[in-house]
Amino acid sequence: MRKIAPDLKPTFENVSLEFIAGTIEDFLFSKHEVNFKFDFREKEALDFIQKQLNKYASKNDFFKENSKKVMKALQEKTQNNDTTPVLVVKDYKKFFEFLRQIYEKNIELYFKRTEDMDFPKYEMRNCFLDIWLRATPVDFNNPEAFLEKQAKMLKDTTFNKFDKETVLGEPPFLKNMIVTVKNNIARTWDEAFKQMEIVIYDKQKMKYSNSSYVPQYMLPVIRYGIYEKDGKKICHIGSIQNLNVRTEKNDLYKKINRKKYTVNDEVPEEYKDRIEPKNIVALSVFISMLNKEGITNIEIPSMYVLDYEYHEKRNKFLIDRFNNKWNPKMQEDESKWYEIEKDILKTSCASPDLVSEIKTERLLKNFERALYHFPKGKVTSFPDDADNYLHINIPVVKNKEDINGKAIREMYDLVGEVYKEIEIER
Repeated sequence: MRKIAPDLKPTFENVSLEFIAGTIEDFLFSKHEVNFKFDFREKEALDFIQKQLNKYASKNDFFKENSKKVMKALQEKTQNNDTTPVLVVKDYKKFFEFLRQIYEKNIELYFKRTEDMDFPKYEMRNCFLDIWLRATPVDFNNPEAFLEKQAKMLKDTTFNKFDKETVLGEPPFLKNMIVTVKNNIARTWDEAFKQMEIVIYDKQKMKYSNSSYVPQYMLPVIRYGIYEKDGKKICHIGSIQNLNVRTEKNDLYKKINRKKYTVNDEVPEEYKDRIEPKNIVALSVFISMLNKEGITNIEIPSMYVLDYEYHEKRNKFLIDRFNNKWNPKMQEDESKWYEIEKDILKTSCASPDLVSEIKTERLLKNFERALYHFPKGKVTSFPDDADNYLHINIPVVKNKEDINGKAIREMYDLVGEVYKEIEIER
């Protein structure tokens, strides 16, 4: 039977106490976490925070001085602040209630993802720390709305029908390869709580293999969330991320690397610049799935407030850990593993500038390309027009000839066939 400690249960009291006595201090003062300030606008909010700090300090003597330091910083609000981001909280009750709802669903996802029997304290801490990595400048000025949207996305069940890996089929441009989709759980530090995984298998090895393992290649994952606004579902796409950076260069990998350029056939040069074809294959499958669900509105963030600092500090942590582990003697004695881990470190520690470009400018370029393939789609709002998102609308495809690109049409057809089967089963 699954267990969760009383002080980790998703109650308003537990969530507010942990966030106030633990998370806020990290954001204000930690050298290892991202830093930002808080501006709680209600006097009642500051009174509530003081009460929670006192409660925690009464049980933890070591925290008494820290609680004074935290309260002083919150009372000062944004004085003498030039560069540090500020989270402006106008309704503390909504703030903690939506955070509670997120945490409650995150507990469910943890048990689903791990199948563990006990819920660890660090998962609560990760949830409260990491969710802000997804916040844009507009979100920092309205965190209540940001948290409400995150809670709605967690509760959405649109693609639960794909929680088990589902075969799409064999697209002609990927001859002798089988494509599948699976709706999976992302981590708290990722750009969204859910991710769509599109995997390619060698058809022959899948059919005749006696082994439990069949060679596979995962296309870049689509990190997403779906929420409802004004009676319409909107899909938030936080990132398109390649998880195969350290994949062994096997025969399947080499085949896909050759075939992927089929997606560029007859595409104008301006839509190829800094675009990875595998991203477009994955994105086209996901857009086709949204299309079949009648979801036509998509939003894409153009800026994350904390992302640069997060990767800067993460890189330092990974490098320090690596250097502490691999002293000169170990490097000599275990040279093979040293080179492997050094290669992993190099891959993991991309420069914050590059990461920022991939997550913003390059991500947006993928959607410019998507609008080429789905030409009836259009931009409804550019970043900074109303918020920090690119908003696009791709109408339901009435005729597959309205899609540009033979390979993209083939993937759309496969998705359509799966949805026909789903309708029949209903």
